[in-house]
Amino acid sequence: MSSFFTGRPVESNRILYTPSEFAKTNLLHLQEIGQLQAKKPHTNSRSKLNSYLFFVVKDGSGILHYDGKDYELSKGSLVFIDCYKPYSHTSSENLWTLQWAHFYGPNMNGIYQKYAERGGKPCFTSSHKEEYLQLLTDLHALAASDDYIKDMKIFQKLSSLLTLLMEDSWAPSDNQK
Repeated sequence: MSSFFTGRPVESNRILYTPSEFAKTNLLHLQEIGQLQAKKPHTNSRSKLNSYLFFVVKDGSGILHYDGKDYELSKGSLVFIDCYKPYSHTSSENLWTLQWAHFYGPNMNGIYQKYAERGGKPCFTSSHKEEYLQLLTDLHALAASDDYIKDMKIFQKLSSLLTLLMEDSWAPSDNQK
């Protein structure tokens, strides 16, 4: 399940996760999780994926291009985006290390819409960075485990991640929702 990729632009330790049919149909579920370290500046771009991406810039810097805007990212930046929309992220000369998760669920479109309505932004900083990193670490360990109820435990961790994102998104002065 776990892979270590050594390529020219990045080194990556990731798990491509295959949830059960039950999880795909009923739960928030993991699709991919990992960490990468850039070895030289590179760009990763995607679009039209039924997926949501959350990542933390653990070190270094770069640019996120999303929804027609560029966001400067540096150590401590957090990103939460809808991968159906075209996006790209590019490391700078100050090579970055990212920890990420791609996930989805039957209710994610509504959850992300509520996140945005509450003031949630594609890129932000948080005093809860260590909690986010711990959730990503826990999700990675669960995905690699043989736990017979891991889809439920992954659902629980993804729910905790989304709860924390909703707490960080709350900006009543920015909107009336």
